[in-house]
Amino acid sequence: MPKFFRNVYKLKGGKTAHIRQKENGTFEIRYRRDGFNIFVSSKNLGEAKERFIQALCEAKTETMNDKTFFGQYAMQWLDVVKKPQIKENTWKNYLWTLQTYVFPKFGKMRLRDIKPIDVQKLLNGLEEKGIQRGSTNVYSILKPIFEFAVAEDLLVKNPMALIRKPKYETKHGEALTVEEERTFVEKCIASNFSCRYAYILLVFTGIRRSELPSVEISSQWVTVITSKGRKGEAPKKRKIPVSPMLKPFLPFMTKENLTINEVTLSKSISKLAEGHHLHELRHTFITRCQECGISRELTSLWAGHKADNSMTSNVYTHFSEEFQLGEIQKLRY
Repeated sequence: MPKFFRNVYKLKGGKTAHIRQKENGTFEIRYRRDGFNIFVSSKNLGEAKERFIQALCEAKTETMNDKTFFGQYAMQWLDVVKKPQIKENTWKNYLWTLQTYVFPKFGKMRLRDIKPIDVQKLLNGLEEKGIQRGSTNVYSILKPIFEFAVAEDLLVKNPMALIRKPKYETKHGEALTVEEERTFVEKCIASNFSCRYAYILLVFTGIRRSELPSVEISSQWVTVITSKGRKGEAPKKRKIPVSPMLKPFLPFMTKENLTINEVTLSKSISKLAEGHHLHELRHTFITRCQECGISRELTSLWAGHKADNSMTSNVYTHFSEEFQLGEIQKLRY
C-alpha cells in the first residue's frame, strides 16, 4: 500500500477522475462526467488505474460505436483505405465478397456487437458448404477491417484475434497433353465460336486472359502489358516471340477476333476442352516450352513470372531478341 497518493487522476484533454482509499485499504476511482459513469476498485493502486483505463476505453468505444454499423464501416474502409492501393478488378472482388458472404450476416450489426464466435460461425458455415476459397477471402478482408477499427479506437479488441485461419489449396490445373492440345486447336478451327482465335493465341503464347485486351501482334512478336503489376506501378510490357505453332494463324489474329469478354472466354472453353479451364492453356504453353528444351529462365520471361532473388533470375531479362527468336523455333511439335 503506498504511503502517499494523489487523489486526482489526470486524463487526456484536461479531464480528471477522483481517487479515494477506503479504511480497508481498497482504492476506488470514479468518473461521472460527459455522459460517463465509471467506477472501479482494487486493493492495488496500479491495478485500479489499469482497470479504470480499460473501463474508460470500453465506455468510449461503446459511445462512439453505438451507431457504427459494420456494413457502413466496411464500405468506408474499402473505398478510403483499400481502393487507392489496388486495381479496379481487385476492388470489385473485395466488394463482391463482402456483399455475397459478409453483409447478409454482419451488414446491419453494430461493429462492437460482432464477437469472435460470430466470425468463426460465418467461416465454418462457408467451409461446410464447400466454399473454401470464399471462406479464405472473407478472413483476408475481415482481418484488416477490424484491425483498422481497433486503430481508430472504435473497438477495444479485434474479434479476429482468436479466429482459425481457413485453409484453401489453390488448384493450378494441369497442362493439356500434346494430343489434347492438337484436338483442342482442331476443334477451335472447326467451330464458329467467337473466342476460337483467342484460345489459339493463349495456348501458343501463355498470356493471361486479362492481358488479351493489350495484345499487339507483328510478324515476329506478340506484345502485351503484364497484368500482375501493382496499382501505381508503371505498366510493364513483355514480348513473346511468334512460334512456328502460332505463325499459320497470324492472319486471323485481328483486334476484332481477339476482343472477347473474359466471362465468355472462361465459360466456353469447356465446350472445346472438356474438363479443362482457361488458365490451363497458360500451363500448356509453359509445359511445351520445357518439353521442347527451352530454358526455365527464358520461359519465365515469356510467361511474365516474377523474378526471384537468384542471380539467374536477375539477368534473364537481358536475353537478346535474336537469341529469343532462335529459341522459339524449338517450339515445334
